Amino acid sequence: MEIDIFPIPHRKVGTAHNFDKVFLGILIITYIIAAFKTAQCIVGNDAEKEFVCFLLTIPIFVGYYALFVLVCHGIKTGLYAYFKSHRKEWNSMADREEMEEHIAQNLGHIQKKAQEKTATITNTKNAAPIADDTPKRESNVESNSPEEVTVTPEALAKLQLKRNIQKAHDELEVFINQVQIDRKQMNEAKVAREARKLEAILKYTRYTLMPHGFTDEELYQIEEAVKLLVELNGVTRMEVLSISKKKGLKQADLKNFCWNIANQYGIDPKTTALFALNLFYAWFSNTEPSSIQKTLRNTAGTYTIEIDANIIDHLPQLEEKVLGKNHK
Repeated sequence: MEIDIFPIPHRKVGTAHNFDKVFLGILIITYIIAAFKTAQCIVGNDAEKEFVCFLLTIPIFVGYYALFVLVCHGIKTGLYAYFKSHRKEWNSMADREEMEEHIAQNLGHIQKKAQEKTATITNTKNAAPIADDTPKRESNVESNSPEEVTVTPEALAKLQLKRNIQKAHDELEVFINQVQIDRKQMNEAKVAREARKLEAILKYTRYTLMPHGFTDEELYQIEEAVKLLVELNGVTRMEVLSISKKKGLKQADLKNFCWNIANQYGIDPKTTALFALNLFYAWFSNTEPSSIQKTLRNTAGTYTIEIDANIIDHLPQLEEKVLGKNHK
């Protein structure tokens, strides 16, 4: 169906036709006044040049009106092109919706008639032979029944397609619900694993540093810095910390300690070096971060804190060493 965006006035009757005439008259008068004003602006507003203004008004009016017609034509052409390009798509969508609605409305009726038809055929085949006039009368009654419906193969195919679509939709809904449950359980398990891992790292921190004379406040500050490092991949600022230097620990020991923790989370060497510098500033006050970064792993020699890539697996041995065999 073609939509007439700019209907021709003579095709209309009554009030619409009169409205078109009035609108056209107002439009022409407006353009004449605009053309005259434009001519005055060009020629001047003197009384002597008034005749020239009238003469110049005619071509200006024609130009304005032609511009208006071209703009309207362009809008109309664009709208027609848009509707024409989408007409097939909209029609196909409407046809599919109409077909599905028709199948849904007549689904029960078609099933009922199909069952009646099947039952009638089965009963006819299994029935015993009777007099010749009886089948004729029954045939006449059946042929004259206004409710007789013939189920075509196309209708049954559409019905089966509708059932398959509904079945697939139901199965997809069940699958999505199960996936959402599994994903939630997976996220909860991941959070629990990360929590257990962080708890083991904090235990390693305490058990490693407690024997070297760190106070409770210092251990608390160190553990908070470790949490920030592993959870946010960040480094605590130096002025927040107050950790004094301990005689039993060297720079290499603390580098190994920081590497052991960073290795569990794959933290880059640059961040690890900044972490060691800011956390243990009393040891590294005169050391550049680049120097720390180059010597994070120290394996050549004997150190109080050794390099250990499996600190979580070796945590029970460390706990037994620090707390003793009989601790609870």
